[in-house]
Amino acid sequence: MKRLAPLFAASLLTFGVQAQANEDLRFDPEAMAWLCAPCHGTQGRELYESMPALAGLDPEFFTQTMLDYREGRRATTIMDRVARGFSDAEIKAMALWFAEQPAEQWNPEELNHAQ
Repeated sequence: MKRLAPLFAASLLTFGVQAQANEDLRFDPEAMAWLCAPCHGTQGRELYESMPALAGLDPEFFTQTMLDYREGRRATTIMDRVARGFSDAEIKAMALWFAEQPAEQWNPEELNHAQ
């Protein structure tokens, strides 16, 4: 197992370099949006009153907010670390995807019946 660790690390590094070099890389914004679901709800629909809904947000607002988090221009508890995980192109793709989602709040009764 110890001998496989350097190979695994090298393969991750190679993948990262290839992904950065490929300007034509296609993003799946819906798959990336699932990373937001635990706090912001599925498809960006508000799940908790304390977390803002992302569905229906203006894409320029979403993009600028994420960039501000990533660059440390906006105070946050965790979003600065989350935003650092996305490239400019990924943030823009998610912004456009969330803007297309209907801005509606989850019904708490809907959550209770799903269990």
